[in-house]
Amino acid sequence: MENSISTFFVFLSMAVLITACSQEEQAVPQDELVKSVNVETLTVEPQLFQRFLRLVGTVESANDVLISSEVSGRIEQYFVEKGRNVQQGDPILKIDDAKLQQEKARLEAQVEQAKEQYDRLRRVFEQDSIGSEIDLINARTAYQQSQSTLESIKVDIENTTVRAPFDAILEERMLEVGEMASPGSPLVRLIGAKNLKIVAGVPSRYADVVNTGDQAQIWFDFQNTDTLELDINYVGQSIDPQARTFRVELFLPRNSQHYKVDMIANARLKTYEQQNAIVIGEEFIYQKEAGNVVYTVAENRQGDTIASEQVVRLGPSYQNRVIIEQGLEPGDELITVGSSFLQDSMRINIVGSTNSQEFAQRNQ
Repeated sequence: MENSISTFFVFLSMAVLITACSQEEQAVPQDELVKSVNVETLTVEPQLFQRFLRLVGTVESANDVLISSEVSGRIEQYFVEKGRNVQQGDPILKIDDAKLQQEKARLEAQVEQAKEQYDRLRRVFEQDSIGSEIDLINARTAYQQSQSTLESIKVDIENTTVRAPFDAILEERMLEVGEMASPGSPLVRLIGAKNLKIVAGVPSRYADVVNTGDQAQIWFDFQNTDTLELDINYVGQSIDPQARTFRVELFLPRNSQHYKVDMIANARLKTYEQQNAIVIGEEFIYQKEAGNVVYTVAENRQGDTIASEQVVRLGPSYQNRVIIEQGLEPGDELITVGSSFLQDSMRINIVGSTNSQEFAQRNQ
């Protein structure tokens, strides 16, 4: 009997508790039960939009040549050590010219004899009318030919001293002292360190946007902060059939000691620019049945702050930034953080806001 009474009081207590909870829930206003999403917003403002092309180029010299021998002979002496600077006209090496000197002496004697023969025939022909005119012509021709051969030997002797055709660095010696040189054989490699340039290949689809005089940003992996602003000095007029690129060249500052031939250079070229563009991050654009949409801040008839779904038309993009050609106006409040949880007309609670310039700086 006592157990039955205890059970009755337990059920009675639970019924009273449930009734009290039901009354408490009914006392909560319906507005507080509506779902609201915390968001951050961005004030849309016109700004400059730029698109860039990243390239990798190499350093080359405008004067990177192999100097070849013009005569035969043994390498007799080097006047400059490898890696040293030479000025235009400085002697680099000497080829043995002993045989050429002997040939020169023989030809000098031959020229003197031919000249005497020609002078004698001309004198007797003019004064005494002795001899024939054809003999005089043949003698003059023999004299001129021997004289021409002598001048050619003198040029060869001059070419046994190989001189620098421009200011350069002696990068490499192809033949060492004692080795034989022959006409056309490479002797030394010279690099004009004062005229270095960056060469890169630009994809052919940019042929209509990259022009001579355009500026590019250049930096090297060994530099931490320095970025060069260089003009494009040359734009190729042909497309590499394999790489499908065209050549561009940019000259480095003269007399720089930091850059070396075949060094890798990073380049950034501007391929598009638009003033006063509406630009937002592509992460705030969503694809729906109606097309690409974004969410902006609006109010419903009751004065509540809500998200408004706006269909937008996209323009050019670069990295994660996209131009909005239609659908947003300056001054609109674009919902950024929290936009992925939204639907059209959903209640929102704005917990933070920024403007386009601050957002751009924060995401650089």
